[in-house]
Amino acid sequence: MRSTTTASALRSQVEAEAGRDTTPAGSEPHETPSWKDRPYGTKTDDQLAAIIKACLKEARQQDLTAAKTRDDYEQLRKNLVRRYGEALTRGGQWAKDAGAVLDTALVHLTTAIQEAGHARWATESALQARAVLPTLDRQMETSWLTLRLAGSSKKEVKETREHHLAQARGSEDEQTRARRASDDARLAAWSTLKDSPYAQALGATGPAPLLDDLPQALATMRETIPQHAQRMDTRDEAKLSGLSGEAQSATAEAANWRRHAALAVTEQQRRQLLAEKHPDVHRAENAARRIAADAQRRQQPPVRAQHDAPAAVPPVQQNRGTRAKF
Repeated sequence: MRSTTTASALRSQVEAEAGRDTTPAGSEPHETPSWKDRPYGTKTDDQLAAIIKACLKEARQQDLTAAKTRDDYEQLRKNLVRRYGEALTRGGQWAKDAGAVLDTALVHLTTAIQEAGHARWATESALQARAVLPTLDRQMETSWLTLRLAGSSKKEVKETREHHLAQARGSEDEQTRARRASDDARLAAWSTLKDSPYAQALGATGPAPLLDDLPQALATMRETIPQHAQRMDTRDEAKLSGLSGEAQSATAEAANWRRHAALAVTEQQRRQLLAEKHPDVHRAENAARRIAADAQRRQQPPVRAQHDAPAAVPPVQQNRGTRAKF
């Protein structure tokens, strides 16, 4: 894996070198800038080769980044174009699907409200039926003559009492059933939302609201759907723009690394030209570089153990033999 520290150090080094004298070399030594002033003129041959290799490696890495980013950009662009062509963006699709979930929850809510109405009707029916029973119980204790004079009989009173008692018990059973069904439908409505992929966005994350509060909760959720959809489409547009910028930036970075590599190659070519036409000057420059490198190394503090990856440019390698002086 490429070390960020190493890449940063390499960038600082090549940018510093790029600020040196870039005057083109002439055919004579006096027409060529001093090795101290030329970009990479102070680097040894091994260091120069390592810098070229490292710069080209960074350029290739940026090429890969740019290519992948362009692929991601194109894939997203085609996807958005297709969706716009279908008149349904990603946000629009999300709104459609979330709305369908809300519709299902609304069906359960409607059932819950209807069953709650049945429970209220059954409660009222049971109360009315039981309200008659005390009067009938008193009539059952009345003599048969009194009932006869009133145009009734114990048999009729008993049958009437049994009818109202059965009606009360039936209504109470219906009340229990309807209440249970209403609560089950209320919980089903909330579970439909809470278990969906849209729960977090719609706010269906807590316990189920009471039945009286659930209609308003669903209405509020439906009002927020267009806002969520718009934010999704805005993020897609921003992502597309960001990918375009990243691809352009990586392409520019690759070109920049190749420019730095070209400066180092230019220095290589200058040295080859000097070696061919002015070997004494070439040897003198190499000797001066070694002397400068030795002096710089002696001025540096002792190297401590580091956890960072090794630098991209290798240390100066000493050539054995007598050093030239001038």
